[in-house]
Amino acid sequence: MAKVVLIGEDMDAAAMARLKPLFEELAAGTDDVTLDLTGVDFVDSSGIGGLVFLYKRLRLGSRKLRLRGARGQPLQLIAHLRLSDLIEGGKA
Repeated sequence: MAKVVLIGEDMDAAAMARLKPLFEELAAGTDDVTLDLTGVDFVDSSGIGGLVFLYKRLRLGSRKLRLRGARGQPLQLIAHLRLSDLIEGGKA
């Protein structure tokens, strides 16, 4: 089963401070996770760090992280950093 989570704000340092408890909760769960990035217009290094944290923690539990709705700068950054090779749905 997959848990779908809508991220409704940019993923910058301030937002990631608020999202950290959610990401930790998702990582501790038992479901695959799909992050809906439709509402995200900007991702910085803190946001990338959060995605990598969640990806690694889910993978340790044999679970998957998927992205959907990524577009613009977030999609370009994810593809540029080649995270799209690891995380399903991150391809342009």
